[in-house]
Amino acid sequence: MKLYLTPELQAHRRGRFLASLLGISHSFELDLPETGFVLMTGEALQTSREAQEVCAAWVRQPGCSLLLLPPYQEGSIFHFLDWAIELVSPSSLAVEQSSLTSMLVSEMNYTLRGMDGACAEDTSLGELMCHTRYWKAHSNSGLLAATTLPLWSISLLDQAVMVHDFLSSIQTHCGLPAVRTKEIECQVDNVIHPEDITVLVCSYGFNVVTAEGLLSRLKTYAVPVLNLASFDLPESMVRLKNAGLISDTGLTEQGIAHLMGSKYWAFAESLRNEV
Repeated sequence: MKLYLTPELQAHRRGRFLASLLGISHSFELDLPETGFVLMTGEALQTSREAQEVCAAWVRQPGCSLLLLPPYQEGSIFHFLDWAIELVSPSSLAVEQSSLTSMLVSEMNYTLRGMDGACAEDTSLGELMCHTRYWKAHSNSGLLAATTLPLWSISLLDQAVMVHDFLSSIQTHCGLPAVRTKEIECQVDNVIHPEDITVLVCSYGFNVVTAEGLLSRLKTYAVPVLNLASFDLPESMVRLKNAGLISDTGLTEQGIAHLMGSKYWAFAESLRNEV
């Protein structure tokens, strides 16, 4: 994941903190980089319709991710999305300890409203539940994301791994450039069998990575969603792991990218939303 800061953010103490925390050495002057993960303040984008148009075109390309950070102005973020920012008082809600949210909840001055795209939910936050949303033009495009988490907070001074993990969780939804996608597909096709893609869909949809867990979930349906009786599920799981598509905790970034590039992505998403 190649991280960049906009020139505006680079020039601010927030940007200098992020560069030090995350080891960001990449920079650009005017034009956005060819690909990469760019961090930008929300207010910098909100005040420029031209910047919005440029960024909207950029994130439609695979491999291009843009994350907006506080501070924001109240009101609309993007002219073509229903996302809106409202000021709120910092929350004193009790949240899961040792999480990124728990460290920042008392410093969150904004709430993000809107339904476009998808929400990174944290059910412990109540009114502030949707602190991060992301939007994609299509399944293999880049993405535009906005968060109300102040990732430049001094509270995260020793939490570089946690912040990296948060950014990586967003980046997993970004489409891959065509060349890299083709290389991965060729490597994967040499390892997995045709039925393994069905297992991959179920693993993502049901959020399970074991044959036992998959069978258990399928049994909860009165009418079977899929018939996997003829599949050797343990062997399929082994092949998917060997191909780098799943791990012990879920689909890998490569696995999600492979699934997003297939014709089964919409079905996998629908299964996921039912969980």
